[in-house]
Amino acid sequence: MTVLDVLVYCNDVHVWTPGVRYAAELAAGLGATLTGIHVSPPWPTREPPGAPSSLMAELLAHTQEAVRAAMETDARFNAWAGELGVGSVRWYVALGDPAEVLAVASNWNDLTVIDRSIADRDDTTDLICEMLLSGVVCIAVPDNGYALTRFDRIAIAFDGSPACIRALHAAAPLLQHAAHIIIIENKLEQEGCDAPPGPAFDPQRYFSDRGFQVEIDSADGRGTRATAILEAASRNRADLIVCGASGKRHLGECRLDETPRQLLNYAGIPVLMAR
Repeated sequence: MTVLDVLVYCNDVHVWTPGVRYAAELAAGLGATLTGIHVSPPWPTREPPGAPSSLMAELLAHTQEAVRAAMETDARFNAWAGELGVGSVRWYVALGDPAEVLAVASNWNDLTVIDRSIADRDDTTDLICEMLLSGVVCIAVPDNGYALTRFDRIAIAFDGSPACIRALHAAAPLLQHAAHIIIIENKLEQEGCDAPPGPAFDPQRYFSDRGFQVEIDSADGRGTRATAILEAASRNRADLIVCGASGKRHLGECRLDETPRQLLNYAGIPVLMAR
């Protein structure tokens, strides 16, 4: 039996946020390993222009204290995750840019869980976008309340794109626990998302070959495709949305296409995305 590895970004070492708890319960339910990682800012190397000479020492002391507190969280995180039923737990602290650190750490993990800010979407959307376009499989968990870690009803926003197919494969361990799998059919966007050449992927046959029953719904309706997908997910009482994260890098900027960006911003339940 393959053991999965789940990585969770712990931005706050004092409070276990909804995303951190979701990751721990996910790892416990799947028998996966859990790695928590906290990323602190790099050591300051120069004083801000015009600042007093004593400021550099204060900045260094503050950074050192933050790193020390993060490193001392190891035992508390391990004990807390163990109480939730996680058998194998690791804790790491790194210095640097969160997107770069998480992209590297995700190379030896199967899923990366991250809190998605509701109050200030830009605060986390850019980070998640960077990770997705680096090839990381992410589960974005809304931070506006406790998201039950269950997979009884999983909705797949299927448009036939390579990104969507990869997301479906990445979600396979979770789909095995689902009693209801709903395929929400929606058409490909025109922006940078062309139909793949060669034989088309048939999701119904994919699930039939594996003994899964699926339900079909449509993302037809007024408004944007994302709005229609969210309405279909709500109509089917989905616990999780699975979708592709099509997008592009341009002049150092990462940008998701309209539908995955809106799903990321407005979904009230966790969303699993892959590029």
